[in-house]
Amino acid sequence: MNAEILGLLNELLDRVKRLEKAASAPPRQAWKPSEVSKLTGVSYDTVLDLIHAGEIGYVPAGRMHVVPDAELQRWLSRGITAA
Repeated sequence: MNAEILGLLNELLDRVKRLEKAASAPPRQAWKPSEVSKLTGVSYDTVLDLIHAGEIGYVPAGRMHVVPDAELQRWLSRGITAA
C-alpha cells in the first residue's frame, strides 16, 4: 500500500514538474498547419487551401509550411464582424 501511494505521489510530482516547465516556456512564434487546424477548428485541408490561396501567410521550411503567430492572429482578426 505504501509503495503504491509513493508511486502515485512520484507520478503527481512528475506531472507538476512538466506543467511548470510548460508554463515557463516562451510563447509560440509559429504553428504547423495541423496545429492551426486544431487551434481554429478549421479543417486541415481548408487551412492548406487558405495557405495556397495566399489568405494565410507562411514561411517555407523545407517541404513544410510554418504559419507565424502574427500572421495567424492577423487572419483571425480579419474575420471579426460586428454583431
